[in-house]
Amino acid sequence: MSNGLQQRIVGALVLGALGLIILPIIFDFADPLKIDRTSKLPAAPEIKSVDVAKAQRPDNSAKLGETDSLFNTADSKPPVDSSEQFYGLDENGLLRAWVLQAGSFEEKSKAENLMQQLRDSGSKAFVKTATIDNKMFYRVYVGPKGDKRRAMAEKAKIDSNFSTDAIVLQYIP
Repeated sequence: MSNGLQQRIVGALVLGALGLIILPIIFDFADPLKIDRTSKLPAAPEIKSVDVAKAQRPDNSAKLGETDSLFNTADSKPPVDSSEQFYGLDENGLLRAWVLQAGSFEEKSKAENLMQQLRDSGSKAFVKTATIDNKMFYRVYVGPKGDKRRAMAEKAKIDSNFSTDAIVLQYIP
C-alpha cells in the first residue's frame, strides 16, 4: 500500500473516531418526548390513628325555652344611633341631609382658596357667611350628603388630604 493511501485511511479513522466522540457531546440525540418518571418526593409518613371521645351532654343543661329569648330574631333590631337618624325625612317632612364644615375664616380670600382646593379634588364645596359677636366669618362647607355615613367617610378623606378637622353637621337649607 502506498504511503499516501495509508495516511488517508488513518486520517479517515481519526476523523470517524472524533466524530463518534464529539457529535454526541454537541448534539443531544435523546428522545425529547421521553418523560422522567423518577420521583423526588419523600416517602409517605406513617400516620397512627387517634381515638376521639364523643362529647357528652351534661345532665344539668339549660332547657331550650330559657335560651329562646336570646336568639329571638323577631325582637332583635339593628343598632341605631338614637341621638340622630342617619337618613330619611325629618319632622318637617324634608330630606335629612348632612354637610361637612371644613373650615371657618375671618378672611374671605382664605375661605375661597380652601373652597377652590376642595372643588379641584372633586368635592362639592360652597361658602356661607356667619356673624358671631359682630364679626363676619366665612365658613367652607362640603356636601350636602343624604347619608351620614357617607359624610363621615368624606370627612376622613378631607381631613387626611387637607390637614383639617372637619365637623359633620345636619344640613339646614
